[in-house]
Amino acid sequence: MFETERKEALMKPDRRATSQSGMGIIQDTGLNGLPRIVLTHSSGASVEIYRHGAHVTAWKNEGGENLLFLSRESRFERSHPIRGGIPVVFPQFSDEGALPKHGFARTNEWALVKNGQLSDGTVFATLRLEENPDTIRIWPHRFALEYSVRLSDALAVRLSVTNTGDNPFRFQIALHTYFQVADIRLIAMLGLRGIELVDGLRQNVREKETRERIAFEGETDRVYVQAPNRLILSDAGHHRELYIEKSGMNDVVIWNPWIDKSVKMEDFGDDEYQRMVCVETGNIAVPIVLSPGARWEGATKFSVGSE
Repeated sequence: MFETERKEALMKPDRRATSQSGMGIIQDTGLNGLPRIVLTHSSGASVEIYRHGAHVTAWKNEGGENLLFLSRESRFERSHPIRGGIPVVFPQFSDEGALPKHGFARTNEWALVKNGQLSDGTVFATLRLEENPDTIRIWPHRFALEYSVRLSDALAVRLSVTNTGDNPFRFQIALHTYFQVADIRLIAMLGLRGIELVDGLRQNVREKETRERIAFEGETDRVYVQAPNRLILSDAGHHRELYIEKSGMNDVVIWNPWIDKSVKMEDFGDDEYQRMVCVETGNIAVPIVLSPGARWEGATKFSVGSE
């Protein structure tokens, strides 16, 4: 009992906030002392962002319901990624290289460089990550990442990469978005029929998707190459549809660990696979090559409608 109480005390956010309430922006200390930004729209919708990884951990509608999944076992520690929300994957996807899994952007602390409110009421925050001694040690390139999070009647995120060094580099990039669902067996992905996919559970077998509605009946780990820019996640359990619109990002990943993998993940609850699905946008199948001084940009917008 003592250990449980100690952990809860450690994880409790510091409510002593530096507030810009007129603009719907709060900077404070979140779980385990990690710096946090909270954006609130006039509708009552909100977004929570941790500077650790520039990690969006919550996107709540006007009723306070979190549309993103965050594991109850997630570690809010500087040396570990946060499990859930929207992790930023850069410059490597998964274990497709010599770097730590999914690269280092999600475990570095980003700087908040700009925030405010636009004339239409949209609230935003822009974060930045540049090379540092730890990144240079494992990936010897100079770069600048900028990540803009905008909240209105939708959630829009924009990510850019600039090569600030003297040599070209190649990278993969993705927004590893975890959605909260009522029941994994009651959801379906729409819009991927006819698209080539790479199945990570079958030794990267390539084939074309034949289903109009992609249901989930077991572990799923698929990269859809050159996917359409607009997809729909149908959630019958919540009687809603989530619309995913992307630009500058060629591929889409669909992932759910299911039962066996869930029990092997230390920062993921054994039963949590039932209430989440990852739909990731990014450039994965073909890495991007960026010349010195060049800049890449990609964006994804999430919105909600009734089913």
